[in-house]
Amino acid sequence: MVVSGAPGIGKSAMVNEIHKSIVAKKGYYISGKYEQFRRDKPYSAIIQAFQVLAKQILSESEERISVWRDNLLKALGTNGKVITDVIPEVELIIGNQPDLPTLGPEESRNRFNFVFEKFMGVFPQKEHPLVVFLDDLQWSDLASLQFLKNILTGSGMNYFFLILSYRDNEVGEFHQVMDFLGYVEKSKVKVSRI
Repeated sequence: MVVSGAPGIGKSAMVNEIHKSIVAKKGYYISGKYEQFRRDKPYSAIIQAFQVLAKQILSESEERISVWRDNLLKALGTNGKVITDVIPEVELIIGNQPDLPTLGPEESRNRFNFVFEKFMGVFPQKEHPLVVFLDDLQWSDLASLQFLKNILTGSGMNYFFLILSYRDNEVGEFHQVMDFLGYVEKSKVKVSRI
């Protein structure tokens, strides 16, 4: 779902209204917001959203945390440090993780994308779907948009709903957000717009 409009018209408030109905059905609703002056920090809103999810999980019963721990360790294998380095709260769930070999910039980015996709894939399940809301996409970084392309067009993730919002007065025809949305729509991903 893509929500666009001028700043201050209530895009975020409207999207946040679905929070109660998601939680009532035992789903997880998380959100992150891109900021105009933090474009140099890749994946900032995605990381922010999953920090919220880690905190939600830590508030669950020891039995549920143990299930999450097992599922996460299985999905992440020996790469858990990729996640705990950017979302320290996850270390409280899966424990201290071994150091990783140092890679070049491109290999590091590829490893991050691969591992984060595995991490993200643990959460959406039939019993508790996952809704992720990323606000102010007009200020997103290219790495985030590439990651979202991969998630939406290649992961085959079920029980996952992504909501994006952006200020349409700040996004022209050739803006990276328009390129991203065009690519996703051409990939036969169903995109609803408000």
